[in-house]
Amino acid sequence: MLLVLQDPAPLPLVPLPAVVRRETGALSLARGLAISGGGEEGKTLGEALKADGIRVGKGGARVTLKTAPGLPPEGYRLRVGPDGATLEATTAAGLYYAGQTLRQLAAMKEIPAVAIEDAPRFRWRGMMLDVSRHFRTVADVERIVDLNARMKLNTFHWHLTDDGGWRMETKAYPALTARGAWRTTPQKDWGGPILFPASRTGGEYGGFYTQDEIKAVVAYAARRHVTVVPEIEMPGHAIAALQSLPWLGCDDPKGRAPTAVCPGKETTFAFLQKALDETMALFPSRFIHVGGDEVDKTIWQDCPRCQERMKTEGLKNVEELQSYLIRRMDAYLASKGRRLVGWDEILEGGLAPGATVMSWRGVGGGIAAAKAGRDVVMSPTSHLYLDYSYDTIPTATVYGYDPIPAELSPVEAKRVLGAQGNVWTEWLPEERDVERMAYPRAAALAEAVWTPLDRKSWPDFSARLEGVRPTWDRLGVAYRIDAPAVGRTTSLSDEPVFFDLPAAPAGWELRVGDPAKPVAFPDGKPLSNVGLPLGADVPVYFVRRSDGAISPETRLRVGKGDRRPNVDGLMPGLNVLSAVGRFDVVPDMTSWGPVGTATAIDLSKKPADERFAMGFRGFIRFPKDGEYAFTLRSDDGSLLRIGGLIVVDHDGAHASTAKTGTLWAKAGVYPFEVGYFDAGGASSLSLAMKTPDGAAGPVPTDWLWRSQ
Repeated sequence: MLLVLQDPAPLPLVPLPAVVRRETGALSLARGLAISGGGEEGKTLGEALKADGIRVGKGGARVTLKTAPGLPPEGYRLRVGPDGATLEATTAAGLYYAGQTLRQLAAMKEIPAVAIEDAPRFRWRGMMLDVSRHFRTVADVERIVDLNARMKLNTFHWHLTDDGGWRMETKAYPALTARGAWRTTPQKDWGGPILFPASRTGGEYGGFYTQDEIKAVVAYAARRHVTVVPEIEMPGHAIAALQSLPWLGCDDPKGRAPTAVCPGKETTFAFLQKALDETMALFPSRFIHVGGDEVDKTIWQDCPRCQERMKTEGLKNVEELQSYLIRRMDAYLASKGRRLVGWDEILEGGLAPGATVMSWRGVGGGIAAAKAGRDVVMSPTSHLYLDYSYDTIPTATVYGYDPIPAELSPVEAKRVLGAQGNVWTEWLPEERDVERMAYPRAAALAEAVWTPLDRKSWPDFSARLEGVRPTWDRLGVAYRIDAPAVGRTTSLSDEPVFFDLPAAPAGWELRVGDPAKPVAFPDGKPLSNVGLPLGADVPVYFVRRSDGAISPETRLRVGKGDRRPNVDGLMPGLNVLSAVGRFDVVPDMTSWGPVGTATAIDLSKKPADERFAMGFRGFIRFPKDGEYAFTLRSDDGSLLRIGGLIVVDHDGAHASTAKTGTLWAKAGVYPFEVGYFDAGGASSLSLAMKTPDGAAGPVPTDWLWRSQ
């Protein structure tokens, strides 16, 4: 008789511990758990397990918390057997993290016997939430803190002030919240004016946290061993403060409205110090974040007070003037026993002696700071800006990030405190929007900053994440799952096409067609040979059974595509179409005449610096049958049509992001069109492709043709 041993189901542990040994047997939760030892941590664990639906009290299997010397500060040991569990750590934080691991295992209802030894890779395991653009309630903030703490993220960076509003009650300057916390509108266009009315009528948008509410959030986080790092933005991003206290601005001879405070006035420094005094009284964090990013220094160049300050202090330019302000704040915080942290622009003009750099514009600032012997927190837009779309930063990209750049020596690498994910909220007005963008990428970040590099595996993480999702479902987290993965999304064919559709994740079901009358497949199994007729254009998506939440959709399209056998009668290149104006979506350009020609999809022939639309129209020649993948990157919206079918739909106003679609086509020549619009601000457009042979790059110029 042949005995086949199956691999055990992956443990639902995120982040993955440093050492996990599976042992024989399991701990049944049928009679509950009895918690002993650990003082406050034992009490906290018991309350958490009760909240998870586990019976806690006398008569249950014993769970013992012990202090054990010699373990790393946040490290722990956890042993689970059929008779109970033992949690050991040197510190309260270590016991707390052991408890979070036990909670994750308890989601299995029967805990496999395991021996775990664990400690984090980095000290700073952070998430930033911007509440300036859109105010979040105390309950919302505490929910985010709790969800992050479950995954052993230990730093909550609270972005409290910016152009969009001042959210911290300040007794010394009550106008900052009386006026600066209330905008006239929710602000759909951040390129337009941001206004804070001098008197309220009741219809304004915003809110702020009282000092008692802030203390409550800090205490809530501390019980979960999360440090709250406040950010009080300076000297720029100060519109809310400047409209509330106009005397903070420069005396501009040209009458321009400033967006940064005036470093030429001593009253400015008195204000900043008082604001920091109240901040430090509320937040025990060693680090205080002062921003320092994206400062418009134009007015400083013309302000008499700023010019006098530069002359007096021997400053050569406005970059050094900003550095002067940051250095004074650094010295002030140091005199109070605190440390300044700021975005990597604080390197410009010279870095303050005690400053820690948060590197966001790539990793270059972090590398420079570490090589200069300064502490660094890595937070690059390429990997850790969690408000960016999943097309731009997939969960796998976050997971694969290593905060230690290869350019650093082992000694320099020790200056990297860790890494942080950022959730900016300009385009995330609701709490569910924040959750959708943060999760599951926050889970990937948690493993990137906790788990040893040689233990990381994307397939293994993906399997373990399946075990975490039921907990998120129970908590009602509006996490994002990927659209159904279908290898081919668009087909140019003369006959019906058959697709293979994936299985739905646990707790979800697959649906095909109009959401008003979809075809549902609730059994959770993959489907083979689902036929779609010519002319089909149907969405495929997942729906969560518990609350009806809907995943992003994948559209399946089938059409003939007006194939031509060759390029006879055509000329090389594409026709370029354009118009200047305000656009919210890619316009219909069928009636537009060409204004020029091009051999590449780019903005070299754009008709204006901003607020315009462009089109590239002609034909594309596919040399062989097969699947062609197209990636359209743009800021703002763009569309790719081939053979009259949409292959990539990346429409709507958005930052520079990418989206990919896959087309199956027979060899031949097909109508080809790229449409684009810029809604204002930055603009970019590019198209890349991957051929059936695996070659990747821009569309070859000899594949593009036009009729005139």
